Amino acid sequence: MVMQFSQIFIPNSLEYLVVNEQLTVVKKSAKIQQFTDDQENLKTGDNASLFFPELVGIDGIVQDIISGKREQFELKGVTRTLGNKKTIYFDLSFERIDPQHLLILFTDVTQEMELGQSLVQRANEVELLLSHLSKSENYIKQILTSMGDALLVTTPSGTIKTINQTTQQLFKYSEAELLEQFIGKIIQDQEFLFSLYSPNIDLSQYQQGFQNIELSCHTKNGESLIIEFSYSLIQIANSRQPVFVYLGRDITQKKAAEAEMNKALAKEKELNELKSRFISMTSHEFRNPLSSISMSVELLENFANQWTPEKRDKHLKRIKHCTEHMTNLLEDVLVIGRAEAGKLEFNPVKLDLSYFCRELVEEVQLIAGDKYHIKLQFLNELQPINLDDKLLRHILTNLLSNAIKYSPEQGEIDLKVSQEGELVQFTVQDHGIGIPVEDQERLFECFHRSKNVGEISGTGLGLSIVKRAVDLHQGEIKVSSEVGVGTCFEVLLPINNGMGNG
Repeated sequence: MVMQFSQIFIPNSLEYLVVNEQLTVVKKSAKIQQFTDDQENLKTGDNASLFFPELVGIDGIVQDIISGKREQFELKGVTRTLGNKKTIYFDLSFERIDPQHLLILFTDVTQEMELGQSLVQRANEVELLLSHLSKSENYIKQILTSMGDALLVTTPSGTIKTINQTTQQLFKYSEAELLEQFIGKIIQDQEFLFSLYSPNIDLSQYQQGFQNIELSCHTKNGESLIIEFSYSLIQIANSRQPVFVYLGRDITQKKAAEAEMNKALAKEKELNELKSRFISMTSHEFRNPLSSISMSVELLENFANQWTPEKRDKHLKRIKHCTEHMTNLLEDVLVIGRAEAGKLEFNPVKLDLSYFCRELVEEVQLIAGDKYHIKLQFLNELQPINLDDKLLRHILTNLLSNAIKYSPEQGEIDLKVSQEGELVQFTVQDHGIGIPVEDQERLFECFHRSKNVGEISGTGLGLSIVKRAVDLHQGEIKVSSEVGVGTCFEVLLPINNGMGNG
C-alpha cells in the first residue's frame, strides 16, 4: 500500500519530516531547512541524521515507535547556531504514521526560550529596582507601567500591594479595585492559592529563584484566561517583610491553538486506524468468497462435462451466493461513504408498513433458510405512513441479519411492529451470543466488532449504517443486551417526517 502523505493534516505553524525506519527523508515541509545550518541541501532521499545530529543514536527509539511499542518521543530545547550566527531553539516530536514511516514535528520555541531568559532578567531588574528605588514610588510606577508583562506584588499572605498598567488592562480592573485585595480575586486555582498562602507555610522554598506555573484566571467581566506566571519570594532591602513578585503573560490563545493541534492530530490518528481496519476487513471479507468462486470456476472448467446437472447447479449457486455477498459488502461500503460525505439522502414516501415488513421478512427468511425462524408481529393496526423505504430496508435488513448471524441454529428472531401517535416502533429480539457491556458504547462505530464474535464473519458496518439511517429519520435507536442471553434493538421513527399527510 502506498501511503498518501498529502492527506496528513499538519498545522501551518509546524514544519515536519516524514522518514522511514532508516531515517531516510520521504517527505518534508517547505521551510524545514530553517532548522539546519545546511539550508540548501536537505532533500528527499537524504538521511535526516546528517542534517540533524540529534537523531544519531536513537535508532532503537525509532524502531519502537514505528512498531507501535512506544506511542511517541520528544526532544525538548534543541539548540542550533546557524551560519548567520543566529541561535534558534526547537522541540522535536516523533509519532508513528504507519508501520513503515515516522512523522517528526519541529516546533520553533525560540521565542519561548528567549522569553524565559527575558523574564528572569526582567525579574532581577524588578528586584533591583524595588530595592534601590523604594523611596521613589512615582519613578517605580513609571518603570512598571512600561513593562509588557503583567506585574503583581503581594504580601506573604496574598494581599496585592503593587500592580502595573498591563495588569489593569489584562484583568479589566482599575488599580483601586485590586490594591489591598486578596490575589484570589483574579487567580481561580484554589489548590495553588492554598499551597502558597496557607497558614504556617515554609516560605524558604520560594526563595530559590523564580518558579513557572500556568494558572487559570478570570477578568472583572468573567472572561477566563490562562496566564503563565513566573513568581518568587523576594526580600527587599530596608523592608522587614518579603514579598511575592509575579510576572505573567496571557497564553490563552496559545493553549487554544495547542488544543486544536492535538485535536487535529488525534483525528488524523483515528482516520489512520479506520483505514487500517477497513483494509483488514475488506481483504478478509473478499478473500473467502473470491477463493470459493475461483475454486468452483476451476472445477466447472475441468469436470463440468462429467458431473450431473445437480452437481453443476451446486457450484453455480455457490458462485452466485459469493457474488451476492461481495455485492452486499460493496453496497455497505458505498452507503457508509455517502453517509460520511453527507450525500445519503432522506426521501420519505407513503408506505404500507405491514406489506413492506411482510415482504422484507420473507426475503430475509429465504436467505436464512430453515435453520432460523423469524416471527413477525404487528402489535396494533398500522396506518399508511411516510418513511424512506430504502433507509428502512437498511435498518431492518441489517438488524435481522445480525440477529440471525449471532444466534444458534434453530434460533427464533422476533420482529415486533407497533404504531403509537406520531411514532412507529420496531423491536428486533434474538437469543444469541449477546454484546459485552464494554463493547456497547462503540457499537455504532464503523468497523467495530464485539470481542466475543469469534470466527463469525462480518464487516462491522451494518450497525453503523443502521444508526445513520435512523438519524436521517430523526429517530432513536436503543439496545439492551446480555452475554449468552441475547440482544434487543428498539428503533423509534417519527411518521409523516418530511412531507404532508396527503
